Amino acid sequence: APSTIDSLSFTLTVTDNDGSSGYATIFVKTAAGVSSAIFFSEYGEGTSNNKYLEIFNGTGSDIDLSQYAIASCSNGCADNSSWDYPANISFDSNTILAAGEVYVIAHPSAEAQILAQGDATFTYLSNGNDVFGLVNAGTGEIIDIIGERATEDNSPANGTGGWPVAGVENATLNHTLVRKSSVEQGNTDWAASAG
Repeated sequence: APSTIDSLSFTLTVTDNDGSSGYATIFVKTAAGVSSAIFFSEYGEGTSNNKYLEIFNGTGSDIDLSQYAIASCSNGCADNSSWDYPANISFDSNTILAAGEVYVIAHPSAEAQILAQGDATFTYLSNGNDVFGLVNAGTGEIIDIIGERATEDNSPANGTGGWPVAGVENATLNHTLVRKSSVEQGNTDWAASAG
């Protein structure tokens, strides 16, 4: 039987390093049952090593993050079916993320105010042109994604910049992306998410 398609809308807030912000409402179609109420709620790629990923648990129950992993590709992926690093970031058993809370993975050399919010550190966070996917650790199913897995040359802006988001060029480079609070699940279609 064909899958039911649900749609939702959210607004991405793009904040530049100078503090200016832009907003765009984005309409997303996701296949029912594919996504989850655990997703990337914030992404930061700033100057130097001021980088982080934030995962939100909107399931209504505590979850064990060891059921999930962060997959990645450097400078985009070669195709839509593989990752350079299928479990680049994994979580120890009993890494519990409470309902309604966030888990922040920060670069170990980020500024103190970023590290103070961090739950874990990881050295190889994006420089703006790397793809990160929140995946089911057991099946590899993508739950949420930042960046486009396969592009013509496998990277945004020929590897020199980031992906555009909500009409802002290179928005995954030197910007913070924040999901609107009404978002209830991840999205596996980056082009739809980015607007």
